[in-house]
Amino acid sequence: MKLRHYFIILTLCIAALAAVALYGTLHSHPRLFYTTEGFIVLLALYLWFFYKKTLRPYDTLVGGMELVRDLDLTTRLAMTGQPETDVIVRTFNELLARLRSEHLSLEEQYTFLSLLVEASPMGIVQCDLDGKTISMNPAARQMVSPYIKEAMQKLPLDQETTVRLPGEPQFFRISHLSFPDRGYRHPFFLIESLTDEVRRAEKAAYERIIRMIAHEVNNSVAGIIGNLPAGESDRLRALSAFVTRFAEVVKIPRPQLQLCDLSEEVEACRPFLESLCTAARIRLEFHLTDEAIPVRLDTVLFQQVLINIMKNAVESIGDTDGLITITTSPSQLVITDNGHGIPPAVAQNLFTPFFSTKPQGQGIGLLLIRDILTAHGCTFSLLTDPEDHLTRFTIHFPA
Repeated sequence: MKLRHYFIILTLCIAALAAVALYGTLHSHPRLFYTTEGFIVLLALYLWFFYKKTLRPYDTLVGGMELVRDLDLTTRLAMTGQPETDVIVRTFNELLARLRSEHLSLEEQYTFLSLLVEASPMGIVQCDLDGKTISMNPAARQMVSPYIKEAMQKLPLDQETTVRLPGEPQFFRISHLSFPDRGYRHPFFLIESLTDEVRRAEKAAYERIIRMIAHEVNNSVAGIIGNLPAGESDRLRALSAFVTRFAEVVKIPRPQLQLCDLSEEVEACRPFLESLCTAARIRLEFHLTDEAIPVRLDTVLFQQVLINIMKNAVESIGDTDGLITITTSPSQLVITDNGHGIPPAVAQNLFTPFFSTKPQGQGIGLLLIRDILTAHGCTFSLLTDPEDHLTRFTIHFPA
């Protein structure tokens, strides 16, 4: 029960006793009636004074507490005119002003942090105390895949790992960190793309090696090739051609992009692609959209990519009767074959410089494809679906 209720009950009791006293005095001692009446008036004045000194300041403080509870930090308590109470009111108003200032500061920091998280190129995945994901920023939504989720589940707290996606030339660093939250360690993940950094390091390394090998071999061969028998000179010419193929990786020109129709560009390559399949007795099907698919391409380099992908698909099918389909859709090209497929262990190393599973392979074809498509700003993957056992090379073109 509130203090106000106690005061009302006390007032009613005193009023009842006063009425009884007045009634008894009026009949038994008429001379004391006015004395009793004056005493009751003084008592009423004292109760009014008690209300102003006690209950009104109490009501003011209760109102202030309700403001804090409702987070209404802009309203201020009015002065009561009582020095003792006004000291409390002044202190309370200063406290409200300080709370409002700190609240605004926290809101500004939270807004800035939210904008920073949303715009961050690093993926940020926030989890609850049980490790379940509760939020992701846009970068994380683009990066997180089933393979990334599996790596996150296996990663202990305060550890980091580097992950390469199978069938894609993408590298990610995953860090499992935490921040203090109400006395607990609140876990979260940072996902950083290392693809560009790794690709630049790889490219710088193999360019130096290729240039050095080409320089040494060509200088050595040029001086002696004319003085050797035909058989030996043919071997040296083959060696020179072998090195020249490696040098082509370094000499990929910067793409000259122009606006094209994806289906039309695929259709322009149809004769070359059909000739590859006809020689291998493989059926080739085209599923091209009638609507225009605008993309920015270097047509010469794009044709080289298509031919290299087709050669790999034909070699995967081998001597058996097979089927290759080329499908276009908005901003996407998919080349599907029903060859022998790509084992998971091999998919993990695809697009690695000079990696090849062929006995005479040099690992240049996929490297050329990777560098050309990357220069076009494309994302791509080469995977065998475990359900239908079809291998798909999927290329996503930038909008």
